[in-house]
Amino acid sequence: MKIFSIPGIIKFLILIISVLTIIIFSSSRADFKETDIQPKVPEFTPTNTFQFERTESILNLPIKIPLANIEKALNLNIPLTFVGTETDLTDLLSNDNLTYEINRQNLSIGTRNNLITFSIPVSGTAKVKGKIDLRLTKIPVSAQTNIVGTIFGDISLGIDNEWNIKPNLNVSTNLTKAEVPIKNIGTINIARILQKQVDIVINKEKPKLIAELVNELNLKAEVTKQWNNLHLSEQVSKDPSIWIKTEPQSVSFQEFDLSDGKNVQSGIGIKMFVDTCICKEVSSINFKPLPNLTIQKQIMDKFLINLPVQVSLDELNNTIQSEVRGKSFSIDENLQVIVNDIDLSPLGEKILVKVDFKTDKDSLLQGAKGVLYLWGNIFYDQGSNHLKVVELDYDVDTKNALLSTADSLLKPVLLRQVEERLSFPLNEELIRAKNEANKYIQQIKLPSEIDANIEVKNIEVEKVVIANNDIFMVLLADGNMSAILNLEDRE
Repeated sequence: MKIFSIPGIIKFLILIISVLTIIIFSSSRADFKETDIQPKVPEFTPTNTFQFERTESILNLPIKIPLANIEKALNLNIPLTFVGTETDLTDLLSNDNLTYEINRQNLSIGTRNNLITFSIPVSGTAKVKGKIDLRLTKIPVSAQTNIVGTIFGDISLGIDNEWNIKPNLNVSTNLTKAEVPIKNIGTINIARILQKQVDIVINKEKPKLIAELVNELNLKAEVTKQWNNLHLSEQVSKDPSIWIKTEPQSVSFQEFDLSDGKNVQSGIGIKMFVDTCICKEVSSINFKPLPNLTIQKQIMDKFLINLPVQVSLDELNNTIQSEVRGKSFSIDENLQVIVNDIDLSPLGEKILVKVDFKTDKDSLLQGAKGVLYLWGNIFYDQGSNHLKVVELDYDVDTKNALLSTADSLLKPVLLRQVEERLSFPLNEELIRAKNEANKYIQQIKLPSEIDANIEVKNIEVEKVVIANNDIFMVLLADGNMSAILNLEDRE
């Protein structure tokens, strides 16, 4: 038996069966007339739509924001030069005046204890004017010195349930060289004074720096776009017409992680309802705006979806014919039935089993022959992993004909023996179906900005249905559904 892929050719069977002839049985005991009959199709509601159960999946979107982006934002927004003039800043001088100019180099980014750390080398000059009080006299002082040091700090990141990024920025200055020489006296250390002044200037700039970081880490706009795009309705097969519809429902956010030392990493888990149907068209999408998020430590990438896989009727019939054709069925010690041919046809919601047979020439009905029409239901036996036709019974007209001609064929033992042989193993077919399912799922067109990776890991038969006069196995595909939302090239 072979399971065709979804885009395979579907064979629509004609519901109104052409005249099917039973040549009523002849025996040595009586002569019978030939009779033409038509099997009665059981009552059912014709439909071109089969709506499968809705499944719930989680699309895991790992987020990676390179630290280089944050480094770039800080370099663009931290002032290149700190200049100032301050008066009366030290007790060592009177009427003193301090003028300084400090230039920074490019900052470098690192990580520590899930914090973003940065350091900025600085250098410059400072000039001091004033007078030293030597009790008996005041000596004028005018000196210039070089300044060397580092501005350093750290940034911690947080986010609230309304998508607001909450960075906490700490900055301080450490000057390792800032001493003004005083001739014949010594030196005056102005490092502490300059550090305080530079820290004041930087802290005035902090609101602007934080605003730039919030803008750089603004996920809400990006996630809103992807959320809207995930309201999908895709026709993944035209013959038969099969649709997949996805409707996102909720969002979870994974805490920021800096453990790799190169990126701010996180993850967004979008819970979605996934509908699959065999239908000409699907109902309209129920659009839902981006909701508030929930924070969690880990985002799973659980993926579940019902997939309809068409069963090849030709392969089913080839299988049962090789197993049953030419075989005999014992109804009792006086009656042997030999199957010439057997054929399955799904009609409506039932399976029609056509059995072309003859009886053994030494049996009770010597040389009798004809065609039996049986109705049954399709069933998947999970324990044996077999597809079966069960609950066989005669077509009404076939039963009436047998009552008047060969009622011995109505014994339940014949139906049981036929039913036992209408069983098809699915082990190899499910392996092939897994590969087909992977190809099928790849047809789901996620937004182009998302580099998606969807892979079926496990697959099992959920149920078997008849739709559009064909047999479908509804497979529950279980796997990973992840994607990368890389903001590295974002402008």
